[in-house]
Parts: sequence; C-alpha cells; structure tokens
Amino acid sequence: MMTTLKKHICQRKPAGLMVPIHPQRPWEYAGVDYVGPLPRTPNGNAYILVFVDYFSKWIEVSAVKEATAQVAANKFITDFFARHGAPSYLISDRGTPFASDFVEHIVSMLGTEHRCITSYHPQTNVTEGVNKHTSWDKFIPQICFTLHIAPHESTGRSPSMTLYGRELEAPLDLVTQPSNDGMDDPGIPYPECLKASRQEKHYYDLRRHQVSYSIGDLVRIKTHARSEALTNFTAKLAPLYAGPYYISQRLPDVNYSLTKADTGEEAGVFHVVTLQPFYTWATVSSNKCKAFRSL
Repeated sequence: MMTTLKKHICQRKPAGLMVPIHPQRPWEYAGVDYVGPLPRTPNGNAYILVFVDYFSKWIEVSAVKEATAQVAANKFITDFFARHGAPSYLISDRGTPFASDFVEHIVSMLGTEHRCITSYHPQTNVTEGVNKHTSWDKFIPQICFTLHIAPHESTGRSPSMTLYGRELEAPLDLVTQPSNDGMDDPGIPYPECLKASRQEKHYYDLRRHQVSYSIGDLVRIKTHARSEALTNFTAKLAPLYAGPYYISQRLPDVNYSLTKADTGEEAGVFHVVTLQPFYTWATVSSNKCKAFRSL
C-alpha cells in the first residue's frame, strides 16, 4: 500500500532527470528550436527560430512566417552559418521541421552532425519580451542584445564576454566606465563550467523523479501539437497524449524506443519526460490486487 501511495505522490513531479552536455569550445554544440505560434505581426511573422550556443549561451533569433523544414534549413545557412561557421553538432528535437531529409542533407553538407534529442524543448525566454507586443518582430534585435550582455546563470558571465572576450558597449557604459577586470583572461576554466553544469543538474533533478519502464510496458506520448491557421487546426482542442505504444527497447540515459500497439510499427525514440503509463482495466485490476495483498 505504501509503495503504491509513494508512486502516486511522486507523479506530481515530472519524470526524467537531466543529462547535461559539456561543450569545451564555442559553437561545438548548437541547439535549434521553433517558438510559437505567436500573435501574427503586420509583416506576417508568427514564429521565432532560435539558435543557441551551448558553450557561451549566445543566441541567434529570426522571425519567420511558418515553422517548416525549408525555413529552418535556409535560416541555418543565412543567419547562422554565415556568421559563426558550422557547429560540430546541431541539436534539435524530433519535430517535423527538423526530422526531415531536407534539413539532414543541408546540415551534413556543411560538415555538421545532426543529433535529434527526444525531449521537447521549453520555450526560450525570448518569448517573455515578444508576447507583449503585436509587432514583436521589430523588437527582436533589442531583446537579443539584452540577453547577450546579461550575465548567464550557468557561466557567471555574459554570452558576449564568453564568446568574444569582451563586453558589448551599451549607452550606460559611457557613464559607468566598466573596468577591464577579466579582459586579459576571457576564457572560463572548464572545471568552473563543469561545476556550474553539475549545480544546474542538481537543482533540475530536485524538481524531477526518476522513472524506469520495462520492455513491453504500455505508455502514451505527449503530443505538443501546434496550431495551424491554414488548416484551421487549434492546438488547444487537440488531445494532449497519443497512444498506446509498447516499450520495445531501452536506450542509454533516459530514452526509449517505441512501437505502435495496434500495428506493431516503429514509432521512434522518445525521452522519458514525454511518456506516461497507459493503463487498461487489466493493469488497474492487477495493481489493486497487489495493493490488497500487501495489506
């Protein structure tokens, strides 16, 4: 009985502990994700495409009209590669815009390895500024500049200092005249970054609980549907979960390979945070019997 009660209580915390990435140089790992849909602007933009450097936390942001593979590939070349070169690894989720052969071809052509992670990325804090304006796409440069000069919690320095070894000058600097402390040695020692990463993992894991599934378990998948104006599809009315699926393979860290329960077709690889147990009358009755026997 106590085991069942503890299992019920721990479900209040989301599943899945953090598996951190430890880059050792700028643009070794770059992440990409779409944010939106947002209120459509007079220019027709409704999404934000965000690229982020895992090492320095520097971001590149583009306002776009639609969240497609073609847009992502084009912006990767014009707004990212042309400024910073090709990253060693491009990290994205398994959403339709990124899990396409077209994106895979463009990325590999530049010598970058595309890695699709399975967890669904939370929206970046860029949206905190843009959601307040109907013409939010006009304010993206100012928002990015603010994020570039603000100290980041995980590094203790601003992205501009970590990436370029200097702070970007702002109008206030003409009054305050910032010191040159740290300018001779802009690099952040790797052990310091590792310590910050471990601390971030510690606090992240406090809000999570460890979940483990066995081969053959039934689960359902969080859908993360996005609204589409062209098809009159509203995400708020879409089911939150899809399924059921069978656990077919346990992969390293917190990933699982799934197959569709009705057809047996492979469904892909998913992060544990997107999964929930799928209960049938048989499993519910079995759990009740086990709880009764433990009394």
